[in-house]
Amino acid sequence: MPANRTILVTGATGRQGGAVAARLLADGWGVRALTRDPASAKAKALKEAGAEVVRGDLDDPASLAAAAEGAWGAFSVHAGAYEGGPYGHDLGHEARSAANLAAAAKEAGTAFLVHSSSVGVGGPLEPHMDMLQRKAEAEAAIRESGLPYTILRPTSFMENTFDSFRELQDGALVSLLHADTYEPHIAADDIAAFAAIAFADPETHAGKAYELAGDDITQLEKVAIISRVTGREVPYVPIDAAAVAEQSPSTAKTLGLINEHRIEVDIPALKAIHPGLLTFEQWMTGVGKPLVDAYFARIDAA
Repeated sequence: MPANRTILVTGATGRQGGAVAARLLADGWGVRALTRDPASAKAKALKEAGAEVVRGDLDDPASLAAAAEGAWGAFSVHAGAYEGGPYGHDLGHEARSAANLAAAAKEAGTAFLVHSSSVGVGGPLEPHMDMLQRKAEAEAAIRESGLPYTILRPTSFMENTFDSFRELQDGALVSLLHADTYEPHIAADDIAAFAAIAFADPETHAGKAYELAGDDITQLEKVAIISRVTGREVPYVPIDAAAVAEQSPSTAKTLGLINEHRIEVDIPALKAIHPGLLTFEQWMTGVGKPLVDAYFARIDAA
């Protein structure tokens, strides 16, 4: 383990970065949390948990240089370019911000970087999905920096089932994915676990890319788990591509491709690295239970 145990965490007030910051703090690392707004409630909570909170912006190389100074490692996660997102108008943003962070880290002498990307990069779906092409460009920026790195490629977030308008709607799983379409899922805490594992043993994990999932379930299996755990009847409601395309053509295209091409993830190999990898049901009844309960409380109050 390095004598300097400070890791710069981008996206520290978001889902992935927040989980990584919490895991690293629990493991005894020093966390330097990058945020555009140190006065936000989430930033204040990070500071109370023991993180050093610094102001910075991935579009501002000078702020990144200051944030990276003296950090042994860096966790890199970047908002993607998609419809309705903050960078939907700027398709080059993800690669540019990854390059900015890597350049600042390298100049500061950072020894190791863990970058979060997406499942599907480098696979048969990449040529057909704009989002994956943007993720691939960001990965290329990390590799070209010359920094030692590990790349994490998460699948669908378990959290999004209960915290995204595109999943559960009014207590039903409304989806363009077919009833028998398999969809791999990963918990944010397990993304954080793999980041921590890579930071703890960079010699083993340098240059590796891990496609992350803790469970691989069909849509009918998913609603069966939710119904069983919550004691509620949660139906699966199929919708067609045209209905989804009205709101997001790229989402309709993505889900249509997933219906046609199963995403393969080697979960046993991942468990060999991280034996505590969570299934969807384990997540729902454990660390994810507050999110599950909050969702159904909102349904009951409506």
